[in-house]
Amino acid sequence: MFWCSSVSNSPSFDRALEDITRDISVKLGNKKADLAIVFISSHHSSDYEEVSKKIKNAINCDKVIGCSASGVIGEGQEFEYLPGISIIVASLPNVKITPFHFYQDELPSPDEGPKSWEKIVGNVGKDPETIVLFPDPFSIRTEYVLDGLDFAFPRSKTIGALASGGNKPGQNALFVNEKTYYKGSCGLLITGNFELDILVAQSCRPIGEPMIVTQSSNNVIHELDGELPIVAIKNIYDKASEEDKENMNNALQIGMLMDRLSNNREKIQYMIRNISSIDKDTGSITIGESITDGQIIQFHLRDSGVAQEELKKLLSEYHQEKSKTIKSTLMFSSVGRGKYLLGKSHHDINLYKNVIDNNSPVTGFFSNGEISPIGDRTFLHGYTSSFAIFKEKK
Repeated sequence: MFWCSSVSNSPSFDRALEDITRDISVKLGNKKADLAIVFISSHHSSDYEEVSKKIKNAINCDKVIGCSASGVIGEGQEFEYLPGISIIVASLPNVKITPFHFYQDELPSPDEGPKSWEKIVGNVGKDPETIVLFPDPFSIRTEYVLDGLDFAFPRSKTIGALASGGNKPGQNALFVNEKTYYKGSCGLLITGNFELDILVAQSCRPIGEPMIVTQSSNNVIHELDGELPIVAIKNIYDKASEEDKENMNNALQIGMLMDRLSNNREKIQYMIRNISSIDKDTGSITIGESITDGQIIQFHLRDSGVAQEELKKLLSEYHQEKSKTIKSTLMFSSVGRGKYLLGKSHHDINLYKNVIDNNSPVTGFFSNGEISPIGDRTFLHGYTSSFAIFKEKK
């Protein structure tokens, strides 16, 4: 197994493509390119139709997959809202690679079985170890797709991120071999001689105490611990520091407890969701996820210092536990993280390379949502940096 990567922030598409494909060709040497994963910023949107075909031909690559991005990541650099093309190429002996694409209207119904999902992604034989997924957020119900894939492939790990760079339907691009799509989702099944570790660093810290949802409907919370949510928020606000009060005005999130039976507070994980609206008339709140009575929630605040410390702790613990050689890493970072939250560019990728591995390639993009598992389910996250770490089996 061999991986190599390249990135260019040239505003010229032709120059950028020439730079990265020449660099990749040199790094590959005589090795066969089985897979290329490419991310391209929206500054090059007029060339979306040509990018995968030109890459495939330039490096004689068997399969190409990728998507558009608001910014790309690679070679120790994060180009947020800047021109960029980032690519990672792999020579993968004893690994089966199956690219796919589907539209919303092709998805199996809730009544259909696993075979329907296997058919739509082209799976034949045993479950893939990994599913890489790049949905277009404007044209497909990502949570429905994730639930369907978990149902059909319970032993597979699903990772990925929402395509970005576009501001309305039809502006994001998905690349599969020599084709470019502007709707649906593209992805990749990977089976064979490799192992995958997944790290997810959130950007929030808890505020207040955990509470039980005592009345809800779909994604609207009507009561928390028997009180109106707006009252619960006011109680937290009244007890908060002046700094937290200011942050609550524009950085308040809600966390949904994922494992309520866990006794290890260090390992408790909340899935963070936006608070879409607060209804001052009814006192209810609308959040970006369906919720049911009995679930435990805790309010959270986006916090730059916590985001940095959590990632550093996560990476340090992983570094101490894992000893196998890392071959490559895919990194998906929220468009709301990066310089906007952390106050400086290149923070997450540099920390990863300094703590974990400065030798293997790291490639990715700034996304509209990051996909990774918590426990035995796969979720769409926000404001995270997610790392998919590929290692060769012994």
